[in-house]
Amino acid sequence: MKYCIAIDGGGTKTDAVLFDSAGNIITRFVGPGNNPTDLGCDEALKRMIKTLDAVYSYAPGAVDALFGGVAGTLPNGDIYSDTVRKRYNIRSIRFEDDGYNLISGAFGHADGCGMVCGTGSSLFVRREGQPLRHIGGKGYLIDTGGSGFELGREAIREALRAVDGRRGSTVLVDLLAGIIGHPIDDGVTPIVHRGGRPYIASFAKAVFEGRRLGDKACEEIFQRQAALMADLTYAAQTSFDGDFNVVAGGGIVSHYPEYFAAIKEKSAPGAQLVLQDAPPAYGAAVEAMWDAGESVTDGFKTRFLAQYAREEEK
Repeated sequence: MKYCIAIDGGGTKTDAVLFDSAGNIITRFVGPGNNPTDLGCDEALKRMIKTLDAVYSYAPGAVDALFGGVAGTLPNGDIYSDTVRKRYNIRSIRFEDDGYNLISGAFGHADGCGMVCGTGSSLFVRREGQPLRHIGGKGYLIDTGGSGFELGREAIREALRAVDGRRGSTVLVDLLAGIIGHPIDDGVTPIVHRGGRPYIASFAKAVFEGRRLGDKACEEIFQRQAALMADLTYAAQTSFDGDFNVVAGGGIVSHYPEYFAAIKEKSAPGAQLVLQDAPPAYGAAVEAMWDAGESVTDGFKTRFLAQYAREEEK
């Protein structure tokens, strides 16, 4: 029996799972977000060590492989492996960007794309023997079109424009006031700025609620941001000769199926979009098994996902 560690690190949380090669989960730890672009490299490394300390000691034997798919690894480089290698006795250690988790969770260790649509947005292209290609996702100050942050930011902007008389009325004024607990006026500015990126992304739900109510502003935001997400697939198609697989994951597409449907409709003709049906940690486990020289069977997947679901319910 071999033992592996799978890590999914994002902007909101870091999910670490210690499991065996049969797919049995031994222990799981969920810590705070771990994106070095947001936190800085020193803090991100500190959080990673805390995460690994929480699971490593539970291994019944030597850990054969660790795979970490962590947001921000592509632009910042692998800031983890050297320290992890010195601190723990693990045969194979590999950190990549979290796009690997998304792609491998849907397609196994195979070519394909992973579209991230959560607080941030981007698309990863994986081709065997080639560096991972990252499209979009250059940080929320530059490029996260179609993301929860962009949806939420547009919702605030359009609500404030309506209050100022720069546009017609919109239900966003009342919807956002209900979320923030404060009238939509100049007083919301410091509240929003103090809240930061995840807080702004939490306002995305107002766009979907307003759209269901028939609000014009919400419909415009919805369509504009869906087109920005779909635009990623047109750039990705240059990496493939024909049709290509794309798995979409993240809180926005998982909670709002109408948004996924709109993105799919607007995407490149060759893009075969599917919705993520496994947690990112499972994709990291697939990669860890690959590094350990083990095959991922249907039995492994069934056991891992069933036990992971029970962990989620705790």
